[in-house]
Amino acid sequence: MKFYYYCPSIIFFMVMFTSCEKQGRDYKLERNDFLYPLAGIIEYQQVLDTEISKIQDQPAFASFLAQRREDMASYITEMESICSLPKAVLTAEAQTKLLNLQNSQGAGFNKLLLRLVMEADEDLIGLHVKASGSAGLKDTELRQWTAEKIPMLTKRLDASQTLWHTK
Repeated sequence: MKFYYYCPSIIFFMVMFTSCEKQGRDYKLERNDFLYPLAGIIEYQQVLDTEISKIQDQPAFASFLAQRREDMASYITEMESICSLPKAVLTAEAQTKLLNLQNSQGAGFNKLLLRLVMEADEDLIGLHVKASGSAGLKDTELRQWTAEKIPMLTKRLDASQTLWHTK
């Protein structure tokens, strides 16, 4: 009879133990599964930042850009202390978006640019969420670092959204 009373506790312990053990084996991403898409997003964001720098008539864009560049410089320095970023080229999708941007003017240009910046920020956050999640990076140090960067990346997106709503 006592076994019956202890059985739920044993089952609970076994479930917790095996789920923790299983969770550790669920990590699937190799470094390059994270680094190559990351390098592409960073390259794309840098091109977008160059486009932001061309907006001279609106002071809000200057401070917005300064903060973005400062955040990204710090981000890249930290990243490269863990591992090197591969060289990146813009995807065909990014090139098409940039072409559409170049074909727009005035307020439409500014709105489209900010929309593209927000999308790129969302892509970067999504990549970090995936890398730091339960099926994320096998590399423990890099996985932890990606999780630590999510608040900073979210703050960048918030700044993009704030500027979007004021323009």
